[in-house]
Amino acid sequence: MVELTDQTFQAQVSQGLWIVDFWSKTCAPCRVVTPILEDLEREYGQIKFGAVEATEELRTALSNRVISFPTVISYVNGRPVSVLHGAQPARVFRSRAEELLSYLPTHA
Repeated sequence: MVELTDQTFQAQVSQGLWIVDFWSKTCAPCRVVTPILEDLEREYGQIKFGAVEATEELRTALSNRVISFPTVISYVNGRPVSVLHGAQPARVFRSRAEELLSYLPTHA
């Protein structure tokens, strides 16, 4: 996963499909979510995966209305399209990845 900061977030996420994990070092549920997203990253090459350590990158966390950890937000060309709060089963994150792929242009 790409480590995103206040300085890099906007430029990175502004293009393409992204799933971004807003996490904290002190968050136990975050330790459950991160390996799930890492597995999905290997499976879904069309989606970029990023991580924001939200307690250190406050500007980015606040501008994305992150109020709890983990928060996982899906983006299409910088626009948020879905939000998940808390630890969820892998199938829920997989479903969000599948939904995100529907934003890819289809080729005839």
